[in-house]
Amino acid sequence: MASNTSEAPEAYYSQGLRARFQTDGIRAEQAALAAKAEAYADIAYEVDETKYLARSEARVKAGGLPTSVPAGWPTALKGPLVWTSNDFPEENEYVYTLTNDDKAELLEALKHFKEHGLDGNKVSKETFPLPKLGKELDKVCQDVYEGRGFSIVRGLKPEDYELEDLTVIYLGISSYVAERRGKQDQRGSMLIHVIKRGDQTDDQYSEDKPFHTDTVTDCLCLFTQSLAEVGGRSVVASAWTVYNELAATRPDLIHTLAAPDWPFDTYGREPPYYKRALQYWHQDKLITSFSRRLLVGHLPFEPRTPGIPGLTEAQAEALDAVHFIARKHEIKPRMEKGDLRFINNMALLHRREAFENSGDTKRHLVRIWLNNEDMCWKLPAPLQLAWARVFDDEGRGEHWDIAPVVQNGKIMRIGGSCD
Repeated sequence: MASNTSEAPEAYYSQGLRARFQTDGIRAEQAALAAKAEAYADIAYEVDETKYLARSEARVKAGGLPTSVPAGWPTALKGPLVWTSNDFPEENEYVYTLTNDDKAELLEALKHFKEHGLDGNKVSKETFPLPKLGKELDKVCQDVYEGRGFSIVRGLKPEDYELEDLTVIYLGISSYVAERRGKQDQRGSMLIHVIKRGDQTDDQYSEDKPFHTDTVTDCLCLFTQSLAEVGGRSVVASAWTVYNELAATRPDLIHTLAAPDWPFDTYGREPPYYKRALQYWHQDKLITSFSRRLLVGHLPFEPRTPGIPGLTEAQAEALDAVHFIARKHEIKPRMEKGDLRFINNMALLHRREAFENSGDTKRHLVRIWLNNEDMCWKLPAPLQLAWARVFDDEGRGEHWDIAPVVQNGKIMRIGGSCD
């Protein structure tokens, strides 16, 4: 974020990406919009069901809404990504539990890696060989990209390893699902510690959070380093199931989600915002990509940048509709310390339950953005730019914080939820 308004704002896209994707052409349009005063919808980061229902009733009553999905879009999606709450009665359908042989193989791979004197950012299939476990992890990869869209690898015990070794091990496992790792914020943070920050009150964690994606990655990886005293589960829902319900009941909202006019805040950078759709039908795949924080802000921690567009009434209804439909169909996988959770971030939505920490019992996840160049779905042009900024941008360095960053005695989580 820009911290001094007297300085020129930091560029959101590096010089190389600006030239490659010709991003400078959007400035004139933004200047014209900034001069145009509009009334925007009253919507916040926290979801307000009363406001949502009133808005929905008013828009339906006004009439004139499209009664079919956009041209060329399916009336219903089929396949393993269409699932709901009751479709996985047994967790062993999506959990792979490491065996003693697997753990021994992980130690051998760690030994091999360390004998070569490599830094942690060099972890890969080649440098972290898992000849037997790797075959099981190939199945996890297939489940994530071509199956149900999520999988959990269970059985690591964080307390059994030194922190550096533990980091190499979970990076090694994740490299068999997707080998490229992305920069998660403007700083170039490769690992984000999802924890209660030193500058936040407990109030931020007393409520469930809204459904979203992590905006820019095909595979979201979450390593559970420790658990909260109560709550804090990561909840998932299929965006394909949400789409089917919208197509059957409110196809007009699919038009809204597919329109390329959603304003994403860059939080003090240049350009101050960019526009694209939240959903795409591309190469026979439905791709969903949005962060609620980037669309409405997150008070009081990250207010929306003054002067940039807000959401229309139609956009506000569509954003809330996705959340409430997802709530109807969500599943809440059990969490254990040491879990590695892999989520197809193009097809699934996720959220976090409210939680309570207590003493040394504190929720601590490590987030990694992964890209599998062979398995990643074909991306439409606007998402190609977004992926390039995270996975191909040489204009930013890399920071590997294997432990949370401490500044002035406070724990800080570098980067926002979807920078």
